[in-house]
Amino acid sequence: MKKVLFLSLFLAQGLALSAQLYVEGTMLNTTNTSAYLEATPLRRNDGTYHFKIDYGQKTSGTLSRSECLTDDKARRYEFRSTVDGLNFLYENGWEVSVVYNVEDIRRYLLKRR
Repeated sequence: MKKVLFLSLFLAQGLALSAQLYVEGTMLNTTNTSAYLEATPLRRNDGTYHFKIDYGQKTSGTLSRSECLTDDKARRYEFRSTVDGLNFLYENGWEVSVVYNVEDIRRYLLKRR
């Protein structure tokens, strides 16, 4: 019985972690994102990175500030490197499926785990 309770708590914690990603004030979950999303790292002048996220939402077609990965208070996550950001996405239920370049910008296609 203890094992079942522990497993239930572990799974609930995993679901809570994967529900903490926001883009444009929209929480990313299984109802608004399908199996894939595209992450584009944006390097800032100070050497840190933000990630533009495309999960199929309507966009302006440019790398807009409002399409960046944020927390629930619309504060953009800041990462030390691209790998730091990809590790964060992995911890929140996404894994890299394909890496490709578009106009000298590296993009990552991530798949829901």
